[in-house]
Amino acid sequence: MLPILSSLFISPLVRQSLSSAKPVVSIFRTHLRFSSQVSASQPSNIPQESPLEGWNNIIGEEVKKQATSLLTIEQIWRQKSAAARNAAAEHPPANAYSGRCVQVMDGNVGDAYQRLNQILSRNKVRAQLRRAERHEKKGEKRRRLSSERWRRQFAHEVRKKVQLVTKIRNRGA
Repeated sequence: MLPILSSLFISPLVRQSLSSAKPVVSIFRTHLRFSSQVSASQPSNIPQESPLEGWNNIIGEEVKKQATSLLTIEQIWRQKSAAARNAAAEHPPANAYSGRCVQVMDGNVGDAYQRLNQILSRNKVRAQLRRAERHEKKGEKRRRLSSERWRRQFAHEVRKKVQLVTKIRNRGA
């Protein structure tokens, strides 16, 4: 058996037929019928190969392509490891301060502080710290979460209505 064919993930029947030059009739029987019908309609002055030889040539070419593009397990491991190292270098893992820090550009501390406040308010860090100062009873927590849900839904509906009104006004009604 060829050493290239032993490392491929192909069926044993196809591997055996490729290494022994025997045609694989049982697998490609329907395709052979179709190709013989097509070849009957072609002009007779073109030299034709039998459908079986055609399929074996196609399979052989595909196996050769796969064999040249196959990498060993070690090479695949090295490639994936290098890609993972590059990704880790570009995007370091998050830490406790990664989402709560901003860079001061050109010594402009005021803008940096404003950006930090926006991030903290968007992530609701201050509210969470206030709630963590004291224990919240189960019923109070349930009531608060229900109220927050209701406020979100109400705000969403109001936004939809405002969009509808502006759309109607833009049409000229």
